[in-house]
Amino acid sequence: MNTILTVFKKEFKDTIRDRRTLISAIIVPTIIIPILIYGFTKLSSSIMKKEQEKKLEVAIITPPAEFLAEIDTSKFLIKQGITLTSGRDAILGDSLDAMISFLDGFEENIEGNSTGKVHMWYKSTNITVKDRLTNVVDKYEEKLLDRRIERLELSKESIDPVDLTRYDIAPKKEQIGKLAGGILPYFFVIFCFMGCMYPGLDLITGEKERGTIETLLTVPASKFHILLGKVLTIAFFGMAAAGLTILGLVASLKLMPDIPQDILDTISNMVEIKSILMLLAMIIPLSLFFAGIISAMVVKAKSFKEAQSIVTPISMVIILPAMIGMMPGVELTFTTAAIPIVNIALATKEIVAGTIHMGHYAFIILTLVILAIIAVAISYKQFSKEAIV
Repeated sequence: MNTILTVFKKEFKDTIRDRRTLISAIIVPTIIIPILIYGFTKLSSSIMKKEQEKKLEVAIITPPAEFLAEIDTSKFLIKQGITLTSGRDAILGDSLDAMISFLDGFEENIEGNSTGKVHMWYKSTNITVKDRLTNVVDKYEEKLLDRRIERLELSKESIDPVDLTRYDIAPKKEQIGKLAGGILPYFFVIFCFMGCMYPGLDLITGEKERGTIETLLTVPASKFHILLGKVLTIAFFGMAAAGLTILGLVASLKLMPDIPQDILDTISNMVEIKSILMLLAMIIPLSLFFAGIISAMVVKAKSFKEAQSIVTPISMVIILPAMIGMMPGVELTFTTAAIPIVNIALATKEIVAGTIHMGHYAFIILTLVILAIIAVAISYKQFSKEAIV
Protein backbone atom coordinates (compact mmCIF):
# COMPACT_ATOMS: atom_id res chain seq x y z
CA MET A 1 0.00 0.00 0.00
CA ASN A 2 2.87 2.36 0.81
CA THR A 3 4.31 1.72 -2.65
CA ILE A 4 1.02 2.60 -4.32
CA LEU A 5 0.76 5.81 -2.27
CA THR A 6 4.34 6.74 -3.17
CA VAL A 7 3.60 6.28 -6.87
CA PHE A 8 0.34 8.21 -6.44
CA LYS A 9 2.13 11.17 -4.80
CA LYS A 10 4.78 11.21 -7.51
CA GLU A 11 2.22 11.09 -10.33
CA PHE A 12 -0.02 13.64 -8.59
CA LYS A 13 2.81 16.18 -8.42
CA ASP A 14 3.65 15.61 -12.07
CA THR A 15 0.04 15.93 -13.14
CA ILE A 16 -0.76 19.21 -11.35
CA ARG A 17 2.16 20.74 -13.24
CA ASP A 18 0.42 19.90 -16.52
CA ARG A 19 -1.50 22.92 -17.84
CA ARG A 20 -3.96 20.87 -19.90
CA THR A 21 -5.03 18.85 -16.87
CA LEU A 22 -5.55 21.96 -14.74
CA ILE A 23 -7.67 23.53 -17.49
CA SER A 24 -9.85 20.45 -18.14
CA ALA A 25 -10.19 19.29 -14.53
CA ILE A 26 -10.35 22.54 -12.55
CA ILE A 27 -10.64 25.76 -14.53
CA VAL A 28 -13.32 24.73 -17.04
CA PRO A 29 -15.74 23.00 -14.59
CA THR A 30 -15.30 25.57 -11.81
CA ILE A 31 -15.14 28.85 -13.70
CA ILE A 32 -15.87 28.53 -17.42
CA ILE A 33 -19.06 26.41 -17.16
CA PRO A 34 -20.87 28.79 -14.72
CA ILE A 35 -19.81 31.80 -16.79
CA LEU A 36 -21.01 30.19 -20.04
CA ILE A 37 -24.36 29.11 -18.60
CA TYR A 38 -24.95 32.48 -16.93
CA GLY A 39 -23.92 34.33 -20.07
CA PHE A 40 -26.09 32.17 -22.33
CA THR A 41 -29.10 32.58 -20.04
CA LYS A 42 -28.59 36.34 -19.77
CA LEU A 43 -28.20 36.64 -23.55
CA SER A 44 -31.30 34.50 -24.23
CA SER A 45 -33.34 36.55 -21.77
CA SER A 46 -32.15 39.78 -23.38
CA ILE A 47 -32.95 38.54 -26.91
CA MET A 48 -36.44 37.35 -25.90
CA LYS A 49 -37.19 40.66 -24.18
CA LYS A 50 -35.98 42.57 -27.23
CA GLU A 51 -38.15 40.42 -29.53
CA GLN A 52 -41.20 40.90 -27.32
CA GLU A 53 -40.76 44.68 -27.35
CA LYS A 54 -39.96 44.90 -31.06
CA LYS A 55 -42.58 46.68 -33.19
CA LEU A 56 -43.63 44.16 -35.81
CA GLU A 57 -44.36 45.19 -39.38
CA VAL A 58 -47.46 43.27 -40.46
CA ALA A 59 -49.33 43.36 -43.76
CA ILE A 60 -53.10 42.81 -43.44
CA ILE A 61 -55.21 41.99 -46.49
CA THR A 62 -58.97 42.82 -46.53
CA PRO A 63 -59.29 43.09 -42.74
CA PRO A 64 -62.60 43.83 -40.98
CA ALA A 65 -62.62 47.35 -39.55
CA GLU A 66 -63.29 45.92 -36.09
CA PHE A 67 -60.12 43.79 -36.25
CA LEU A 68 -57.98 46.78 -37.20
CA ALA A 69 -59.43 48.75 -34.30
CA GLU A 70 -58.34 46.03 -31.86
CA ILE A 71 -54.66 46.13 -32.87
CA ASP A 72 -52.23 47.95 -30.57
CA THR A 73 -50.38 50.29 -32.93
CA SER A 74 -47.58 50.73 -30.39
CA LYS A 75 -46.68 47.05 -30.93
CA PHE A 76 -47.62 46.56 -34.58
CA LEU A 77 -46.99 48.68 -37.68
CA ILE A 78 -49.84 47.85 -40.06
CA LYS A 79 -49.23 47.87 -43.81
CA GLN A 80 -52.08 47.63 -46.31
CA GLY A 81 -52.31 47.51 -50.07
CA ILE A 82 -49.89 44.57 -50.27
CA THR A 83 -50.64 41.52 -52.44
CA LEU A 84 -50.07 37.90 -51.39
CA THR A 85 -47.11 37.50 -53.73
CA SER A 86 -45.36 40.73 -52.76
CA GLY A 87 -46.10 40.05 -49.08
CA ARG A 88 -44.54 36.59 -49.13
CA ASP A 89 -41.48 37.95 -50.96
CA ALA A 90 -41.17 40.74 -48.39
CA ILE A 91 -41.30 38.24 -45.52
CA LEU A 92 -38.61 36.09 -47.16
CA GLY A 93 -36.53 39.20 -47.70
CA ASP A 94 -36.95 40.26 -44.03
CA SER A 95 -38.55 43.59 -44.96
CA LEU A 96 -41.84 42.39 -43.46
CA ASP A 97 -42.39 40.35 -40.30
CA ALA A 98 -45.71 38.68 -41.15
CA MET A 99 -48.86 38.85 -43.23
CA ILE A 100 -52.51 38.14 -42.37
CA SER A 101 -55.19 37.64 -45.01
CA PHE A 102 -58.92 37.54 -44.33
CA LEU A 103 -60.43 35.41 -47.12
CA ASP A 104 -63.31 36.61 -49.26
CA GLY A 105 -66.65 36.40 -47.49
CA PHE A 106 -65.11 36.44 -44.00
CA GLU A 107 -67.57 38.96 -42.52
CA GLU A 108 -70.56 37.36 -44.28
CA ASN A 109 -69.60 33.97 -42.83
CA ILE A 110 -69.26 35.42 -39.35
CA GLU A 111 -72.66 37.12 -39.55
CA GLY A 112 -74.18 33.90 -40.90
CA ASN A 113 -72.90 31.93 -37.88
CA SER A 114 -70.42 30.12 -40.09
CA THR A 115 -66.61 30.03 -39.99
CA GLY A 116 -64.51 32.84 -41.40
CA LYS A 117 -61.11 31.81 -42.69
CA VAL A 118 -57.88 33.66 -41.92
CA HIS A 119 -54.42 32.83 -43.30
CA MET A 120 -51.15 33.86 -41.70
CA TRP A 121 -47.66 33.91 -43.21
CA TYR A 122 -44.48 34.27 -41.18
CA LYS A 123 -40.97 32.85 -40.77
CA SER A 124 -40.47 30.53 -37.81
CA THR A 125 -36.89 31.79 -37.59
CA ASN A 126 -38.29 35.13 -36.37
CA ILE A 127 -38.80 34.45 -32.67
CA THR A 128 -42.17 35.33 -31.07
CA VAL A 129 -43.82 36.59 -34.31
CA LYS A 130 -46.23 33.65 -34.55
CA ASP A 131 -47.24 33.78 -30.87
CA ARG A 132 -47.74 37.54 -30.78
CA LEU A 133 -49.95 37.59 -33.86
CA THR A 134 -51.84 34.47 -32.81
CA ASN A 135 -52.74 36.20 -29.54
CA VAL A 136 -54.20 39.14 -31.50
CA VAL A 137 -56.34 36.84 -33.68
CA ASP A 138 -57.41 34.78 -30.64
CA LYS A 139 -58.64 37.87 -28.81
CA TYR A 140 -60.61 38.94 -31.87
CA GLU A 141 -62.07 35.43 -32.19
CA GLU A 142 -63.10 35.44 -28.52
CA LYS A 143 -64.91 38.75 -29.00
CA LEU A 144 -66.78 37.39 -32.05
CA LEU A 145 -67.69 34.23 -30.13
CA ASP A 146 -69.12 36.22 -27.21
CA ARG A 147 -71.23 38.24 -29.63
CA ARG A 148 -72.47 35.10 -31.41
CA ILE A 149 -73.44 33.45 -28.12
CA GLU A 150 -75.39 36.54 -27.13
CA ARG A 151 -77.12 36.78 -30.54
CA LEU A 152 -78.17 33.12 -30.47
CA GLU A 153 -79.33 33.52 -26.86
CA LEU A 154 -76.99 30.81 -25.70
CA SER A 155 -74.67 30.55 -22.74
CA LYS A 156 -71.02 29.64 -22.69
CA GLU A 157 -71.87 26.60 -20.64
CA SER A 158 -74.16 25.29 -23.41
CA ILE A 159 -71.32 25.16 -25.93
CA ASP A 160 -68.68 24.08 -23.44
CA PRO A 161 -70.04 20.87 -21.88
CA VAL A 162 -66.79 19.77 -20.25
CA ASP A 163 -64.79 21.83 -17.78
CA LEU A 164 -61.45 20.12 -17.24
CA THR A 165 -59.29 21.21 -14.31
CA ARG A 166 -55.75 19.82 -14.12
CA TYR A 167 -53.84 19.33 -10.87
CA ASP A 168 -50.10 18.68 -11.00
CA ILE A 169 -49.38 17.19 -7.60
CA ALA A 170 -45.71 16.43 -8.29
CA PRO A 171 -43.64 18.31 -5.66
CA LYS A 172 -41.61 21.21 -7.04
CA LYS A 173 -38.45 19.37 -6.01
CA GLU A 174 -39.42 16.45 -8.22
CA GLN A 175 -40.42 18.69 -11.13
CA ILE A 176 -37.18 20.67 -11.10
CA GLY A 177 -35.15 17.60 -10.17
CA LYS A 178 -36.31 15.63 -13.20
CA LEU A 179 -35.27 18.51 -15.45
CA ALA A 180 -31.99 19.45 -13.76
CA GLY A 181 -31.14 15.80 -13.08
CA GLY A 182 -31.45 15.03 -16.77
CA ILE A 183 -28.97 17.76 -17.73
CA LEU A 184 -26.51 17.31 -14.83
CA PRO A 185 -25.00 13.92 -15.84
CA TYR A 186 -24.50 15.13 -19.41
CA PHE A 187 -21.97 17.61 -18.04
CA PHE A 188 -20.29 15.78 -15.19
CA VAL A 189 -19.86 12.51 -17.13
CA ILE A 190 -18.15 14.37 -19.98
CA PHE A 191 -15.89 16.34 -17.66
CA CYS A 192 -15.14 13.21 -15.61
CA PHE A 193 -13.91 11.60 -18.83
CA MET A 194 -11.94 14.72 -19.82
CA GLY A 195 -10.48 14.93 -16.31
CA CYS A 196 -9.21 11.37 -16.75
CA MET A 197 -8.12 11.75 -20.36
CA TYR A 198 -5.30 14.30 -20.11
CA PRO A 199 -3.62 12.79 -17.02
CA GLY A 200 -3.96 9.37 -18.68
CA LEU A 201 -2.27 10.59 -21.82
CA ASP A 202 0.55 12.23 -19.89
CA LEU A 203 1.17 9.56 -17.24
CA ILE A 204 1.14 6.61 -19.64
CA THR A 205 2.02 7.67 -23.20
CA GLY A 206 3.76 10.86 -22.12
CA GLU A 207 6.20 8.91 -19.95
CA LYS A 208 6.82 6.45 -22.78
CA GLU A 209 7.54 9.31 -25.16
CA ARG A 210 9.85 11.05 -22.68
CA GLY A 211 11.62 7.76 -21.88
CA THR A 212 11.02 8.11 -18.12
CA ILE A 213 8.81 5.04 -17.79
CA GLU A 214 11.85 2.74 -18.08
CA THR A 215 13.39 4.47 -15.06
CA LEU A 216 10.15 4.09 -13.10
CA LEU A 217 10.00 0.37 -13.89
CA THR A 218 13.47 -0.16 -12.34
CA VAL A 219 12.32 0.90 -8.86
CA PRO A 220 11.56 -1.86 -6.30
CA ALA A 221 7.83 -1.90 -7.05
CA SER A 222 5.72 -4.29 -9.07
CA LYS A 223 4.11 -3.24 -12.32
CA PHE A 224 0.72 -3.67 -10.65
CA HIS A 225 1.60 -1.18 -7.89
CA ILE A 226 2.98 1.30 -10.43
CA LEU A 227 -0.08 0.98 -12.67
CA LEU A 228 -2.48 1.22 -9.73
CA GLY A 229 -0.76 4.39 -8.53
CA LYS A 230 -1.15 5.88 -12.00
CA VAL A 231 -4.78 4.77 -12.34
CA LEU A 232 -5.66 6.24 -8.93
CA THR A 233 -4.06 9.56 -9.94
CA ILE A 234 -5.99 9.58 -13.23
CA ALA A 235 -9.23 8.70 -11.44
CA PHE A 236 -8.64 11.39 -8.82
CA PHE A 237 -8.56 14.13 -11.43
CA GLY A 238 -11.62 12.62 -13.10
CA MET A 239 -13.48 12.76 -9.78
CA ALA A 240 -12.26 16.31 -9.16
CA ALA A 241 -13.50 17.43 -12.59
CA ALA A 242 -16.90 15.78 -12.07
CA GLY A 243 -17.32 17.17 -8.54
CA LEU A 244 -16.33 20.69 -9.55
CA THR A 245 -18.69 20.49 -12.53
CA ILE A 246 -21.60 19.75 -10.19
CA LEU A 247 -20.66 22.66 -7.94
CA GLY A 248 -20.23 24.92 -10.96
CA LEU A 249 -23.65 24.01 -12.35
CA VAL A 250 -25.34 24.61 -9.01
CA ALA A 251 -23.60 27.98 -8.71
CA SER A 252 -24.67 28.96 -12.23
CA LEU A 253 -28.28 28.02 -11.49
CA LYS A 254 -28.26 30.30 -8.48
CA LEU A 255 -26.74 33.12 -10.52
CA MET A 256 -29.26 32.86 -13.37
CA PRO A 257 -31.37 36.00 -13.80
CA ASP A 258 -35.12 36.15 -13.32
CA ILE A 259 -35.41 32.88 -11.37
CA PRO A 260 -38.23 33.01 -8.77
CA GLN A 261 -37.14 32.73 -5.16
CA ASP A 262 -39.20 29.58 -4.54
CA ILE A 263 -37.33 27.80 -7.34
CA LEU A 264 -33.98 28.94 -5.90
CA ASP A 265 -35.07 27.61 -2.49
CA THR A 266 -36.02 24.30 -4.08
CA ILE A 267 -32.63 24.05 -5.81
CA SER A 268 -30.89 24.72 -2.49
CA ASN A 269 -32.94 21.99 -0.82
CA MET A 270 -32.02 19.52 -3.58
CA VAL A 271 -28.30 20.07 -3.00
CA GLU A 272 -28.28 18.23 0.29
CA ILE A 273 -25.54 16.06 1.80
CA LYS A 274 -27.35 12.80 1.02
CA SER A 275 -27.71 13.62 -2.69
CA ILE A 276 -24.09 14.75 -2.99
CA LEU A 277 -22.79 11.59 -1.28
CA MET A 278 -24.93 9.39 -3.53
CA LEU A 279 -23.59 11.14 -6.62
CA LEU A 280 -20.01 10.82 -5.37
CA ALA A 281 -20.53 7.10 -4.73
CA MET A 282 -21.27 6.71 -8.44
CA ILE A 283 -18.53 9.06 -9.63
CA ILE A 284 -15.75 7.15 -7.82
CA PRO A 285 -16.15 3.82 -9.68
CA LEU A 286 -17.00 5.71 -12.89
CA SER A 287 -13.67 7.56 -12.67
CA LEU A 288 -11.81 4.31 -12.03
CA PHE A 289 -13.61 2.76 -15.02
CA PHE A 290 -12.58 5.66 -17.27
CA ALA A 291 -9.03 5.60 -15.87
CA GLY A 292 -8.70 1.87 -16.54
CA ILE A 293 -10.09 2.06 -20.07
CA ILE A 294 -7.99 5.10 -21.01
CA SER A 295 -4.83 3.52 -19.58
CA ALA A 296 -5.44 0.29 -21.50
CA MET A 297 -5.90 2.17 -24.77
CA VAL A 298 -3.11 4.74 -24.60
CA VAL A 299 -0.45 2.33 -23.39
CA LYS A 300 -0.28 0.98 -26.95
CA ALA A 301 0.40 4.41 -28.43
CA LYS A 302 3.96 5.41 -29.26
CA SER A 303 3.40 9.17 -29.03
CA PHE A 304 1.19 11.66 -27.24
CA LYS A 305 -0.40 12.69 -30.54
CA GLU A 306 -1.23 9.09 -31.44
CA ALA A 307 -2.74 8.48 -28.00
CA GLN A 308 -4.86 11.63 -28.32
CA SER A 309 -6.21 10.45 -31.68
CA ILE A 310 -7.14 7.12 -30.09
CA VAL A 311 -8.94 8.52 -27.05
CA THR A 312 -10.68 11.62 -28.46
CA PRO A 313 -13.30 9.72 -30.54
CA ILE A 314 -14.37 7.84 -27.40
CA SER A 315 -15.83 11.07 -26.03
CA MET A 316 -18.58 10.78 -28.65
CA VAL A 317 -19.38 7.29 -27.39
CA ILE A 318 -19.64 8.78 -23.88
CA ILE A 319 -21.91 11.65 -24.96
CA LEU A 320 -24.62 9.52 -26.63
CA PRO A 321 -25.61 7.40 -23.60
CA ALA A 322 -25.37 10.47 -21.35
CA MET A 323 -27.96 12.18 -23.55
CA ILE A 324 -30.40 9.31 -23.01
CA GLY A 325 -31.02 10.64 -19.50
CA MET A 326 -32.67 13.71 -21.04
CA MET A 327 -35.02 11.67 -23.25
CA PRO A 328 -38.63 11.40 -22.08
CA GLY A 329 -40.02 7.94 -21.41
CA VAL A 330 -36.71 6.30 -20.52
CA GLU A 331 -37.01 5.11 -16.93
CA LEU A 332 -34.57 3.57 -14.47
CA THR A 333 -35.11 -0.19 -14.27
CA PHE A 334 -32.82 -3.10 -13.50
CA THR A 335 -32.24 -3.42 -17.25
CA THR A 336 -31.20 0.20 -17.79
CA ALA A 337 -29.30 0.11 -14.48
CA ALA A 338 -26.91 -2.41 -16.07
CA ILE A 339 -25.99 -0.14 -19.01
CA PRO A 340 -22.88 1.99 -18.33
CA ILE A 341 -23.32 5.79 -18.46
CA VAL A 342 -27.05 5.36 -19.13
CA ASN A 343 -27.50 4.09 -15.57
CA ILE A 344 -25.70 7.12 -14.14
CA ALA A 345 -27.72 9.55 -16.26
CA LEU A 346 -31.03 8.03 -15.14
CA ALA A 347 -29.97 7.57 -11.52
CA THR A 348 -28.83 11.20 -11.25
CA LYS A 349 -32.26 12.35 -12.39
CA GLU A 350 -33.91 10.21 -9.70
CA ILE A 351 -31.46 11.23 -6.97
CA VAL A 352 -31.90 14.96 -7.59
CA ALA A 353 -35.69 14.53 -7.76
CA GLY A 354 -35.64 12.49 -4.55
CA THR A 355 -37.37 9.47 -6.15
CA ILE A 356 -34.45 7.02 -6.41
CA HIS A 357 -35.22 3.35 -5.73
CA MET A 358 -32.46 2.07 -3.45
CA GLY A 359 -32.52 -1.37 -5.09
CA HIS A 360 -31.75 0.20 -8.45
CA TYR A 361 -29.11 2.43 -6.90
CA ALA A 362 -27.31 -0.47 -5.19
CA PHE A 363 -27.36 -2.43 -8.46
CA ILE A 364 -25.85 0.55 -10.31
CA ILE A 365 -23.03 0.87 -7.75
CA LEU A 366 -22.34 -2.87 -8.03
CA THR A 367 -22.32 -2.67 -11.84
CA LEU A 368 -19.94 0.30 -11.84
CA VAL A 369 -17.58 -1.36 -9.35
CA ILE A 370 -17.45 -4.55 -11.47
CA LEU A 371 -16.82 -2.51 -14.62
CA ALA A 372 -14.06 -0.54 -12.85
CA ILE A 373 -12.35 -3.78 -11.74
CA ILE A 374 -12.58 -5.22 -15.27
CA ALA A 375 -11.19 -1.99 -16.78
CA VAL A 376 -8.23 -1.93 -14.35
CA ALA A 377 -7.59 -5.64 -15.00
CA ILE A 378 -7.52 -5.05 -18.78
CA SER A 379 -5.20 -2.10 -18.25
CA TYR A 380 -2.85 -4.21 -16.10
CA LYS A 381 -2.81 -6.94 -18.73
CA GLN A 382 -1.72 -4.41 -21.35
CA PHE A 383 0.77 -2.76 -19.00
CA SER A 384 2.39 -6.11 -18.24
CA LYS A 385 3.39 -6.68 -21.88
CA GLU A 386 7.05 -5.80 -22.31
CA ALA A 387 6.66 -5.19 -26.04
CA ILE A 388 3.98 -2.53 -25.43
CA VAL A 389 5.50 -0.73 -22.45
